[in-house]
Amino acid sequence: MAPEAKSRARGGGGRSGKATDSGAAAAVASAVDLLLEILMRLPARPLHRFKCVSKQWYSLISDPQFRIDYVQKNPNHLLGLLLIIQGPYSEFSFISLGGCGQIVKDPKFLSTPNLKIHHFCNGLMCFSKPHMDSPQFTSYYVCNSASGHSKRIRVLESSTRKRLMAVNVAFDPSKSPFYNVVFVSEESGSELNHLIKIDIYSSETQAWRPSSKGLYIVPYDVDFDNGVYWNGAIYWYHQRKNSLAYFDLDTGCLERLRMPLLSLGSYPMVFDHFGESGGHLHLVGICSPRTTLFTVFELQQDRSGWFVKCNGDLDAVAAAFPKMVTLKPSNPYVFSAVSLIREEKEEELSIVLTIPGSVVRYDVKHKTSRKLCDLPKGCMFNDFMAIQRRVKAHQYIETLDSI
Repeated sequence: MAPEAKSRARGGGGRSGKATDSGAAAAVASAVDLLLEILMRLPARPLHRFKCVSKQWYSLISDPQFRIDYVQKNPNHLLGLLLIIQGPYSEFSFISLGGCGQIVKDPKFLSTPNLKIHHFCNGLMCFSKPHMDSPQFTSYYVCNSASGHSKRIRVLESSTRKRLMAVNVAFDPSKSPFYNVVFVSEESGSELNHLIKIDIYSSETQAWRPSSKGLYIVPYDVDFDNGVYWNGAIYWYHQRKNSLAYFDLDTGCLERLRMPLLSLGSYPMVFDHFGESGGHLHLVGICSPRTTLFTVFELQQDRSGWFVKCNGDLDAVAAAFPKMVTLKPSNPYVFSAVSLIREEKEEELSIVLTIPGSVVRYDVKHKTSRKLCDLPKGCMFNDFMAIQRRVKAHQYIETLDSI
């Protein structure tokens, strides 16, 4: 057979091959169901770029139902952790976890001068920075970390007598493409309580409104710096009362939720971390005085109570990373749980720990650990106990939803 004939028989050469490829691409583009199935399997970041391919692709990817279906089909799309060491000049470290087969580079927003990150929630971030024209004012933004688009939602005078207690994003892309931003400000305060006001921004109406219940009284030691959104409410930890204060966005009520009894046999336990992962709210308790024994609790979906998700021991981490072991009988181990990662399978959990000099990921099921990154050189023995209280880890997720 002549070379030209062989090439035509394989469909792999010359103009006929290109015509075949072009025809196949046109067939895919015209078969909407097939195109949707392909798009549904792609990561969020390229999907934002693919909106520019054609009007048809823009319409398909921007459709609210497609975005909801996308989240439900790709529920575990955690790509990394954003580690923040708070201080006069906060330090940021991005840790790529390779979720969805991706190696994600440092997000571009980390290079923004004077950036202060307030909250991450399911792919949306709220941050602030000095107003571009008047430094005495602060501008607050919501940003989609996948597309890089941001929107200014509020400008506040920096010297205002009202103290801003919290800024949190409430967003569940599996239920709605719209989000809310919750601002908590102090109207007055005493040694025992705060009188607070809650304002809510709705992306659906693009307007602000005060909460329906007006003002609220909360204890002075509620930790408003570490808010968590889950199941229609924002949660803040109340250390002295060992409880969670939560604001229900549907009812406008500010309620209190008791923590579980933190004990493991004869060992009392202390709160070390609470957060949301994979659609569940978790709490990590560590046996005290500081040991390597821990318990992971999970909150019932109806908030009726906590149950034990698992118990474990971090002794394997201490063996692999001896810097977390001290010679002090009163405090034999130095570490802090900063995040809990819920894997795709129900029984798979990972705990992210900070230890002197490093960030470590511990696989609870397989009892294995690996270093994710180094901490700044100053985070060693002398000041680690102070540093670990200022370390926050936000789970980095990308979303298709616009802002």
